[in-house]
Amino acid sequence: MSASHSLAPTPEHLKKLTTEELKQRLAGAPEEAVQWIQALAEQGVAEAQVLLGQAYLDGHGLAPDPKQARIWFRKAAEAGDLMGMNMLGRAYDQGWGGLVDHACAAYWFRMAANQGLDWGMYNYANLLLHGQGVEKDEAVAFDWYQQAASLGHAKSLGVVGRFFEEGWLGTQDKEQAFEFYRRSADAGDFRGQYNYALMLEERGNPAQAAEWMRKALDGAHLAFSRTMAINLQQHPHASLRQVAREALLKCARQGDVNDMYTYARAMLAQPDMASISLGRQWLQQAAAQGHAQAQRELAVNLRLS
Repeated sequence: MSASHSLAPTPEHLKKLTTEELKQRLAGAPEEAVQWIQALAEQGVAEAQVLLGQAYLDGHGLAPDPKQARIWFRKAAEAGDLMGMNMLGRAYDQGWGGLVDHACAAYWFRMAANQGLDWGMYNYANLLLHGQGVEKDEAVAFDWYQQAASLGHAKSLGVVGRFFEEGWLGTQDKEQAFEFYRRSADAGDFRGQYNYALMLEERGNPAQAAEWMRKALDGAHLAFSRTMAINLQQHPHASLRQVAREALLKCARQGDVNDMYTYARAMLAQPDMASISLGRQWLQQAAAQGHAQAQRELAVNLRLS
């Protein structure tokens, strides 16, 4: 990297910058890329303001600062940027950089939804479904989910599938549920992939179900990975019980000491010596990090050995 690449951009730099050069700058090291994003944001470029807000939220190239994230999301939202509106709604919904205010979240989600943003539709529908910041209205929520789904929004496709599977509006339709889960899974949503896998197994396709369940596990965050492990541990089909153990291992690696202990116990309950040996290793790790029950179990094993 040349010395000039590390210089903070000036208005003169920005005026001369081609689109291709800007892409190269933004694809560089986070600390450098965020300088260019900030320069553009301060010039009033709404898309950059959203990116800068996200950088502050994630600590990408600078110190995390949720308050600054909310400030920049607001600038973009008030400039008319739809994703800025959605992200400001998320800030109010999640309490990023200030108090939770579901009514304000609903206002900004609705603004983005009314102007055609699929994420705005999805987030506004979530508030309607749960009655947060707005009066609970499942039918209107379903309409917004369907609108987002018609645009190919992966998560909305999965929620529409849940409506049909559970009959939340009084009409249960397993075939419609299966189709919406399939489309959600193909679009990359891990919840859609999970539900699609379950329906595939119900239809006698365990190998395909396990394949989709692993895709779901790859994309799932820690909380959902824990849910998958719990739900699949006692599944009648062995291939999905194996995915449960893989989910437990993922949680043990990414989670806390309780996840380590849970995985250790699952492995110790297996009939083969390789799994039992692995379980002992994880039990020792949990004990070394202060898990009281793991320490007691190790102490008992030492006395019995």
